[in-house]
Amino acid sequence: MISYEYIVSDKQGLHAINALRLSKAASEYESRITLKSRKGTADCKNVLSLISLGARHGECLEFIVEGQDEIKAIDFLKEFLQTNL
Repeated sequence: MISYEYIVSDKQGLHAINALRLSKAASEYESRITLKSRKGTADCKNVLSLISLGARHGECLEFIVEGQDEIKAIDFLKEFLQTNL
């Protein structure tokens, strides 16, 4: 298990387009990728679950990755988040 914390820098927060991109990319990995916020948890492979968190600008999110390809998945997440969220 690997975890990574990220503070949302997008002024619109985790909106539908970013959530869709994140869930689509997360689905390419075998590992389970979970997102924790102050409002709860979401499966990163489920776009509706991500949107329901309503993560806003400045909010700290914790990504938890568990599985065979967790190192590849967390490396991807770090890059994705910095360029998209």
